[in-house]
Order: sequence, then C-alpha cells, then structure tokens
Amino acid sequence: MDAREDLPKISVETEQDWRRLQRNISTAFLDRLDLELESQGVSQDRESFLPHINQFLDTLFAITRPNLRINGRTTEEPYDDDEGMEPFDEALDRHIWSLSDQRLKWDREIGGRRRTRPTEVEAMIQGVYTQHRDADMNIDTNQESYLSDIDGSQLDPAIEETFVNAVTMSAQLSQSISMQYERANRFSAVSTEVKALKP
Repeated sequence: MDAREDLPKISVETEQDWRRLQRNISTAFLDRLDLELESQGVSQDRESFLPHINQFLDTLFAITRPNLRINGRTTEEPYDDDEGMEPFDEALDRHIWSLSDQRLKWDREIGGRRRTRPTEVEAMIQGVYTQHRDADMNIDTNQESYLSDIDGSQLDPAIEETFVNAVTMSAQLSQSISMQYERANRFSAVSTEVKALKP
C-alpha cells in the first residue's frame, strides 16, 4: 500500500470548486505580498516578485493535485471510460452510509427490546394476576364470614314462602312463554295464508 494512501484527501464537490479555491489562495498570497512590500517600503519591486510567487503557487497546486478528491474520485484516476459511466456522487454516498448506520442502530435497539420486553410483560401480567387473585380471595372470605353470621333460625318464614312461590311461578312462566311463542308462530302462518286467498 502506498504511503500517500494514509494521508487524508482534500475533498471538493466539483472541479469549479477546486478552481475557486486556487483563486482564493492565489489572491491571499498576492495580498500578503502587497502587505509585506508596503510595510518594508519597497512596493515598486512587486513585479520582480510576481514570477516567484506564481511559480511557488504552481508548484503548491501540483503537489496538492495527487491528494485531491473531486466528487469522490481522486485526480490520479484516469478519466478514459467516463462517457458510459455515471459520475460518482459523494454526497449521496455519505447519505446512504448514514442511513445504513441508522438502520444498524435501530436493529440493535429492537434486538435489545426483544430480549427485555417479554420479561417485563411477563412481570406485569404476573402482578395483575396476583392482584386479581388477592381481590378474589378477599371477596370469598368476606362472603364466607357474612354467610356464617346467618344461621337457619334467622330466616323469616314469609321470605321462604315467597321464594318457593317465585320458583314455582318461574317454572309455569317458562312453560307459558313456550306456548305463547308457538301460538304466535301459528298466527303468523295463518295470517299469511289468509292474505294469500283471493276474494
């Protein structure tokens, strides 16, 4: 592996961005030259320094070019077969990788929930079941204590007689309900036959 591969690349989106960056650096160097020449009082020698500054900038950009990445492609790669190939979109690539990282994070979180949530639900259901069982036990003990307080001698004979009458009447009522139902069915059948007769 080449030692230069270990160095981080300078990433720009387009070739125009790289040219704009070169112009900005050149302008900054020339402004600095003017400032230094004015501070030393030799601003008339600017023209003699310009070829040296331009040569320095050309060398700087030539050295920088191999370490440059434009829209995800290094400038060292050949551009011969680019006609049939779609240009690489580095922003889209970063977006895809961030979505992939987010998906991995969600998968990890869902996996953790799958391991812990069933035990939480089981504990919750067990607690509710225990509460219901305790409530039922309390009701049963209350009813037993209430029934044990009432003995057979405390029942009123009129209440017993009314209860016996109600039971016998309910048996008669169930018989009369079935008879009335049969009569209603027969009536509706006869009614439809009478309506069907022609006058």
